[in-house]
Parts: sequence; C-alpha cells; structure tokens
Amino acid sequence: MKNSKNTSRRAFLQKAGWSTLALGSLPLLSTSCETKPKPKNTATESSISSSVVTRKNIADIPANDPEIKLLKDAIRILKDRSEIAPLDPSGWTAHGMLHATFCATSMYSNQVHYNWYVWPWHRLYLWSMEQKLQKAVNEPQLALHYWDWTKSNFIPEHYWGDESNPLNNITRLVASTDEIPKDFINVGAAFRADKYKTFGGYPAIEKRGDSQLDGIAEQTFHNNIHNWIGGQMATFTESGFDPIFYGHHGNCDRIWKAWQAYSEKNVLPTDEEWLEKTLYATDGNGRPVDFKIKDLLSTEDLGYRFADLDLNPNFCNPFTEDDKPKREASQRDCIVPLNLRTSDGDAIYAEFENKERTHVILHFERAQLPYQPYCARVFFEYDKEGVKQSKYTGTFTILPILDLDSVLLQNGVHLQIEIEKELADAIDAKKDIQVIFQPVPLPNRNIPDELLKLENISLVTHYEND
Repeated sequence: MKNSKNTSRRAFLQKAGWSTLALGSLPLLSTSCETKPKPKNTATESSISSSVVTRKNIADIPANDPEIKLLKDAIRILKDRSEIAPLDPSGWTAHGMLHATFCATSMYSNQVHYNWYVWPWHRLYLWSMEQKLQKAVNEPQLALHYWDWTKSNFIPEHYWGDESNPLNNITRLVASTDEIPKDFINVGAAFRADKYKTFGGYPAIEKRGDSQLDGIAEQTFHNNIHNWIGGQMATFTESGFDPIFYGHHGNCDRIWKAWQAYSEKNVLPTDEEWLEKTLYATDGNGRPVDFKIKDLLSTEDLGYRFADLDLNPNFCNPFTEDDKPKREASQRDCIVPLNLRTSDGDAIYAEFENKERTHVILHFERAQLPYQPYCARVFFEYDKEGVKQSKYTGTFTILPILDLDSVLLQNGVHLQIEIEKELADAIDAKKDIQVIFQPVPLPNRNIPDELLKLENISLVTHYEND
C-alpha cells in the first residue's frame, strides 16, 4: 500500500509540474494562515490549507489518471482506518456518521436540511473530507472532484468496478448504463430564483408548528439524484458513506456558486441569523472545528476553486414544450383540485408584470405518504376553450420531514416551484384546476400500489411568516 501510494503521488506531482526530487521536502498541510478564516478547534490551531486547489469535473479526467489514482489511495487509507478502528475520527466511517449527525436528526438545533443552512454546511462537510484526503497522502495539492451531471448524466466509469475500487459502492440501485432523466437535473428554475430563500431555503424553524421550507435546489436536482442512485445515497443516515456523494455534492456546491454569478439579483442573505450561524465539522485530523457561515462564503479562502462554472445550457434554460415530460395518465397518480379560496390568486397574477414565469409556493397537507423518498412529476391540468391543458411544472423528490421533537411526519409540506403566466391566467379566470402528482419509476424499483393522498392544495407567493 505504501509503495502504491508513493507511486501515485509521484505521478500526480509530475503531472502537476512538481519536481519529483522535492517529494521529501514538500510543504505539509498548513496549520495556520493569517489570511484565511480560522475555525475554532478544541484540540489545536486552525488547519486550513495555505494553497488553493482546483476541483475538476471527474468525468473530464481519464479513469487511470494519476489524480484519480491518488484520490483512490487517499479514500482507501480512510476506509482502512475505519476497518481497524471504526470510531477513528479521521476515518471514512466517522466522516459518514458526521453527515448523519446533522442530516438524519430530529434535533432541529442540529438539522441542516429543510432550511437555509443546507448549502453552507455541506460546503463545510466537503472541505472536511478534502482536508482528510490531503492529510492521508500528505499531499496538499490533492483536490476533491465534482460530477457535472448536466454534461454527463450517466454515473462516470470512475465510480464502478469491484471491491478493489474504493470509489465503488455496491448498494447503488442503478447501473452504469442507466441515464438520469433530463427533468431530474434541470437547474433552470433554481437559477432563475432571485431570492436565496427560494433557491436555498427559508430560515430554520424556531418553535413547534412552524413550517419548514427547503429551497428549490434541494427539492429538485439535489434530492432527485440522491434518490435516483438509491442504496445508501437515498438515505440521510448513510449517504455520506458512498463516494459518489462527494461528486454529487461537489456539483451542488458549484451550482450554488454559479447561481451567484448567474444574475446580479442573486445575492446571499445579509441576516445576522444566517451569517453568524455556527456550523460544525472536523478537520483533516478528525478534530472538531466550527465555522460561522460568513467564513464559508469564499471557496478560495477555504482553499479551493472550481475549474469552471459552465453548465450544460440545455438544463439552465427553460424547457421547450417538446422537452417537457408529458403526462400519461396512471392509476397511481395523485389528483387533487387546487383550492382557489386558499390560493393567493391576485398576488400571483401581479407577479407576472413584465415576465413570463415566476416562483410560487405549492402547499399541501399529506394525508398519506405510502413510501419515501417520493419522487413525482407535478402537472396542473385545466380546460381552455374546450381543450384540456396539462402543464408540467417540475420534478420533485419529497423527503420525510419530521415534526419538531417528534418522530411523526409533518402534515404540512411546501414545494417551491416555478410557474408560467398561462397558469396564472387560469387561476385568475377561476378555472377548475387539478394538481397531479405522478410518481416516477426509478431503476430497479417498483412504484407501490398504495397511493399518495394529499389534501388542501394551494398556491401562495410567499410563506406567511416571510
């Protein structure tokens, strides 16, 4: 193992332009840097790297490239540590459990999903992994990679193989030949969300009974791909154990940064509640660290940049009618009338001044959720001059949202969606509008016969406490 690691590192350094003669004298991971934000550490000083690495799309790098070999060596070392001592805080298992601590919890002082903390915390979580990998092979130039599924909507070959490949995971329910449906990875609606609360989620709840509103980015491509892959990736408790988690979330982190660059209107919150929030993780040695969100907003201060922010424009622009999924009636469809009395029709119509689409909140009460995560395409259907219109509005994966201090699911659920003006016209005209949740079949999984049951569906322009 030691010889293999050194060989991979030597090849990696040669490719990066480093002299192989410097192998014994390369700088170790910096333990302090005055120009970087300093996380508090219960053991010793800060451990932020003094160099800035470039994260690349893994699908653009040959599977036998020295970069990939060194990445595999580093992951293998972390996994070997956990085989010897499962509680080793610098090992693979402990890092996966760290994700569960802050994502698979009903303690909402810890929970980072369903609210506006999801992207900052996961940025910190990936930083934590990158630090551990760098320390494992004593290489501060080693970077995590991202998987740009807008350009390669098959899982890259790097993640497949037998048990000798540390990037493989046998629990996945998809195959290398399975293609992610295009509507699962459309990022356009998220990019056009000019409020961070719409893109990244609303503030965390403060008291029992408050509604949790995750952002459109989490509810669509983030959740959809986790669920599509299946296995450990489709759970809060174990997704951090699958190496593809870091490729997927690396791209989500990149999309967050790309969202900021997409429009001058796309700005981050200035609320003290968000900027001063303390988030927790571990450093490259597995020691506890904490950051405030305001110190997580510059990736370069955290020691990395992205090779580019270019996404496939087919998934950034509005769907053409030909590209949109068509509804084919199914016996498993959930069909519920839109409640116009509880919908904010006038405010929705006013949103369309000088624009053809806008973001609104779809609220419903779940009377029965037969299985979860539940992935569905959402359509609105109504009559227009004697012709039935079926308007696709997005593909969402609904996760189990626990009530505060309870193991019960919240009844009230909110989806942040983008709608076109034609639907607002139908609402304004008091049309009878049916909302259809059509479950999506996933590879190697059957849709249960038991139906989703929803009640009191309404559309509003913003959450009541906004």
